[in-house]
Amino acid sequence: MYKIYCDETWTSDSSECRHAYYVFYGVMIDDEHESSLLQQIVDFKKRRGLLIEDKEIELKWTRVEEEWKNSQKTGRRSRYEEYLDIFFDTLRTKILSFGYMFLEKTDYARVEADFAAQQPDNKHNFFFMLYFQFLYHCFIKNQVKQSPCQILIDNRDMGAEGAQYDVDKLRQILNRRAYRDIVPKYQLTLSSELERRISESIQFVNLAESKDEPLIQLSDLCAGCVRYTLETELPAPEAESQIALFPSEPRLIIKGVTSGRDELVSYFYRRLRAIDGYRDINLLRPSYHHRFNIFPLKFSQ
Repeated sequence: MYKIYCDETWTSDSSECRHAYYVFYGVMIDDEHESSLLQQIVDFKKRRGLLIEDKEIELKWTRVEEEWKNSQKTGRRSRYEEYLDIFFDTLRTKILSFGYMFLEKTDYARVEADFAAQQPDNKHNFFFMLYFQFLYHCFIKNQVKQSPCQILIDNRDMGAEGAQYDVDKLRQILNRRAYRDIVPKYQLTLSSELERRISESIQFVNLAESKDEPLIQLSDLCAGCVRYTLETELPAPEAESQIALFPSEPRLIIKGVTSGRDELVSYFYRRLRAIDGYRDINLLRPSYHHRFNIFPLKFSQ
């Protein structure tokens, strides 16, 4: 059983950056390892003052600057870097997968307008189309395939004008595609039980609250690093900067670091490129690594 925790975000209209994007992102883990990973997160939050009387303090990309300033004042290591350590340790041991799909905000507006013109009574279809592209290409096509899977999406209105999304419709669309992928490929006469398993492999899609889901928070922090890199065209670090992974070592960072966001992205890069097979990753370019997928969505003009 796989579980996918995901969310979407976009570049703020008030943001002064070079490029603006809509982004879909998430992490996937198998059910066998989920409880131990969640326990690691709980232990970390207790140790670093992020869990007080069973009330968790949510870690979010929007609070990176505040954490960086506090870290500078206290001389203690950033809690956001420690949180990323949990992500990279599980990524390195192939327990966790990360997926990230982005499209230009201008493309988003253009295609959404076309959808609205063609389907004025169903504004949810555009949301489902984008989530389908993200989930299918980043996780389901190459990793889940026909294995049982559950999907949890952060509960946030994204153009539905306050109406509740019928997320079960997304489950049905994903299952139809999974079925189409397997049956024509093998030209098999399937038993009724196997046919049922394939056509119902996505067992449910549900909405969740990010403040209650640590793995959505973890994916939010990782996605923030990627989105910030794309928005600002932050260059990749030089190869020799890969060695500084812990505070006891010399702090080697991307040239021109002037903020907590720059520093966290620098750390993100160095941890990522220290994993075997990931040394060539550049966050400004697509990545089709099995467990670290950055997928640019392009629409025809």
